[in-house]
Amino acid sequence: MSARLRAFGATAGCAALLAITVTSAVQKSVKAGVYTAAQAERGQALFKSKCASCHTPGYFTDDNFYTNYAGKPLWELFDVISDSMPEDDPGSLKKEEYADLIAFLLQLNKFPAGDSDLPIDKDTLNGILMEKP
Repeated sequence: MSARLRAFGATAGCAALLAITVTSAVQKSVKAGVYTAAQAERGQALFKSKCASCHTPGYFTDDNFYTNYAGKPLWELFDVISDSMPEDDPGSLKKEEYADLIAFLLQLNKFPAGDSDLPIDKDTLNGILMEKP
């Protein structure tokens, strides 16, 4: 193998490692203010009208909730809720409404609000890490 080819391979390997490092560094935490207070208010109203007949807010602040979602991308929570809720008509809400509900759950767990609504796209939600408060 020529010296030039070895140098190219080493450079490509370093670039790949750097890309992996940068990608993981870009991931945000729910502690960084990933929803707005207005979005959480909309989510609270939705929770009262669509969720409260089956779920108490405390369900979303206990250890079982964190066992299922802490350390995982927020997309996983969004995906489960949007695929299975409400139980009597799964998937019937708009994507924005599911995001509003998650914003309410984040507020319920005392995560700070920010300047932008929680997004609805998978790629962005995969870049937001759910954590324990």
